[in-house]
Amino acid sequence: MKLINAIHIIFITLFLIIFGAKGIAQNWPKIYGDYIDAYGEDLIENYDKGYLLCGSIMKDASHFNYGWLIKTDINGNVLWDKKFGDATREDYFLDFDKTSDNGWIISGSTSKFDIENDPLFIKFDPCGEIEWCSIFLCEGLNYAAGIITLPENEYLGLINYFDHQQKFRISLVKMNFYGEPIWIKHLANEDSTLSNEEGQFLNILNNGNYLISGYCFSPSIKPFFIATDTAGEQLWDIRWPVGSEGYANRSVFASNGNIYTATGLTFPGLPRIPYLLKFNENGDIINQFPLLGDTIERGGAKSLLIIHDTILYVGLTWTDDPTYYEGYSDILKTDTTGNLILQRRLIDDNHAPTSTIESFDSKIITMGQYYVDGNWDIYLWKMNEDLVDDTLYTQPLTYDSLCPYQILSDTVDLDCSLFVNIEDIPTKEEYEATIKISPNPARDWISLTLPDNVSSGGIELAIYNIFGQEVMKTRATPQNRTASLNISNLSSGFYLAVCKDAKKKIFKGKFVVGR
Repeated sequence: MKLINAIHIIFITLFLIIFGAKGIAQNWPKIYGDYIDAYGEDLIENYDKGYLLCGSIMKDASHFNYGWLIKTDINGNVLWDKKFGDATREDYFLDFDKTSDNGWIISGSTSKFDIENDPLFIKFDPCGEIEWCSIFLCEGLNYAAGIITLPENEYLGLINYFDHQQKFRISLVKMNFYGEPIWIKHLANEDSTLSNEEGQFLNILNNGNYLISGYCFSPSIKPFFIATDTAGEQLWDIRWPVGSEGYANRSVFASNGNIYTATGLTFPGLPRIPYLLKFNENGDIINQFPLLGDTIERGGAKSLLIIHDTILYVGLTWTDDPTYYEGYSDILKTDTTGNLILQRRLIDDNHAPTSTIESFDSKIITMGQYYVDGNWDIYLWKMNEDLVDDTLYTQPLTYDSLCPYQILSDTVDLDCSLFVNIEDIPTKEEYEATIKISPNPARDWISLTLPDNVSSGGIELAIYNIFGQEVMKTRATPQNRTASLNISNLSSGFYLAVCKDAKKKIFKGKFVVGR
């Protein structure tokens, strides 16, 4: 009997060694959207250690049907997914960010009211339910490329192409907690040497300023960067030096102020290959580093992750095929000068990973979209720092614990409640001439701070509801341009405060009453 048990144990051990380890290793990649043509654009780790994937489902080779949000567990298994839109128009998602309440805010585009698409922003609660949806109406082909959460529950969005005559190409729009636009700032529109500029990614720098990465023509296509302060005022821009051509993709930031960007560059007579760009938060170019040498036929880098200020994980594509028909998608581990430490083949496909993040337990999570077996699929890998597939997690975890009910997969139409013509959004300068109201939302009292150019003396103050009806009228004498108002008799809702000073100048400000 002991001999039989020993043989049995040996057999099980050999089975686990030969098949079990292989089975664990093959847990990755996970594939989503098989046979439906899906794009994966961005990736975040949720508060419950699961993952959220933001992307779109395609209608045909050049149009989308739905924005797509996928929630997985820690092992990449789908818990639920939600499609947003309908089959009669184009809706798609491009970027998302966590919010302070463990929800998410997404940027993208919709053709719900314009066949050429309008910028779209959606705020979700932790259960994947839409809290608000804002569409900025305008003529032409327009979309919201990026979104970031700001302090005090405000948001900053990156908009491209919103003017049909292309007078403005790149703009930042600041929104309040409810998705209402506060101000819009048009960028890079005074330089006649630039054309066809486009912002692809929006980030907050370590010093609190904002960075836009993308491309422009000057006169050929160039990696292009714009830095602004927190008021949207442009601080500097970079067009990568003469002789190089390419795009700027994802950027990461070291604590010493250095910025690294993944890209593909080409020089006269040479193929476009993966490069790492290095500059600083003052706009000074430092260097550029080829990632695979100049012996390959073609390639480019897109996703980028920095760890401990010294290690980079770069998602790229390359090919040694002169026809560019065949290619490879790899992830590299390098130092900050692009020196190769490790290289991992993800899949034989000539598209770079779109997003790479670090998990709470120092794992590397990377996502890409690949054209395999005649359609586009989303692939997700989870690796350790040596780029070896992570093993399965077997400990029990509770997902979506902030949601009091089970989240179900569903298709949801975009019933957006806020539609704003972009031409009606105040510029930063116009916004600064408005009344600042706090707290906002308010309950019983509000404090109104008037602009610098208000005339001295008393003011007339009227309050209007969302239907344009006057619900309150009074006079006040501001002290240091500030006046207080009792609003305890107002019901919950949106209101407009209109002030007329002694010289009949008109100032306005919006506020919300919440009970």
